[in-house]
Amino acid sequence: MSIRTQRIGKEIQRIISDLLLKGELHDPRFAGMISFTKVDVAPDIRSAKVFYSCLGDEMELAATAEAIESARGFIQSEVAAQLVIRYSPKLSFHRDDSIAYGDKIERMLDKMVLDDD
Repeated sequence: MSIRTQRIGKEIQRIISDLLLKGELHDPRFAGMISFTKVDVAPDIRSAKVFYSCLGDEMELAATAEAIESARGFIQSEVAAQLVIRYSPKLSFHRDDSIAYGDKIERMLDKMVLDDD
């Protein structure tokens, strides 16, 4: 990954996070804890994978995925408007389970410590 694609990825992540923070994504399904963790931009800058993390049960995770998919056009247009490059990458959204996995491991370790006492 080149420095340019890394910078574009960070900028896309900032733009999307700002949209969520400022309340411009009005869908109530965004009510849960969601954060955009990483953006991988393709070398030709035509596409980008946006990874997000969300805590909650399976129903909340599914609702968040639906909300992101329904807001994809709006997010895409905002990114295109705010990025100062010739072509705006086509965004695709993917759930990042690493935070939830880390939380699960931490709870298992805590349980092991309590069981040892």
